[in-house]
Amino acid sequence: MKEFLGLLVKVYAALAGYAVAVLALILAVLAGSGALTGERVHAAFEALRGRAPAAPAVAAAKKPAEDLSEREQILERRAQELQKLEERAALRVSLVKAEQEALDRKRAEAEAVLAEAQHARRDAADAKSDEELAATVPILSRMDAAGVVAILKDGDDARFVRHLRALRPAKAAEVLEALRTDPQFEQEFRRVPADAPPGSKPRAQRLNEEFLKSP
Repeated sequence: MKEFLGLLVKVYAALAGYAVAVLALILAVLAGSGALTGERVHAAFEALRGRAPAAPAVAAAKKPAEDLSEREQILERRAQELQKLEERAALRVSLVKAEQEALDRKRAEAEAVLAEAQHARRDAADAKSDEELAATVPILSRMDAAGVVAILKDGDDARFVRHLRALRPAKAAEVLEALRTDPQFEQEFRRVPADAPPGSKPRAQRLNEEFLKSP
């Protein structure tokens, strides 16, 4: 009986060793072909222990999709913000354009009013000049040349020449001759002031040239 049991033990040991050798061979073949990985071994071990296998591969597969969705949402938000900024910029540009057009209109209106005022002032000045000529020419005609110069010298050159043209030609010639030769007019009419710009002409010369121009 003991011999029979010993034989059974030997047979069992031989079968177990053979099974282990076959299993090792199978594992080696699977590992060499890439069919057997650490993750699969761990999953099989967990299954033998009665635990549900984890799904890292599924999670790994889902993660890129989730990251892509999150990037799309970020890009969409940024696109919306950019669109809002563009709309605000367009609104601001339109407001600035409207303000500029309003300023242009006001400036044009102000220039028109200024031109009208200047025209009215010139008309008033011309009317005043005509009245002045009508009142002073008879008086100047009875005075000598020096007296005429004394009355007209404080005005500008245009006023001086305007009165000379209103006088009789002979009287105007006397006045111009006095400006050219009378010693009392040397300093004021025949010399250029020290503070005058370079190239300035004596006042007597300017009056004579202006008088000789066509009215």
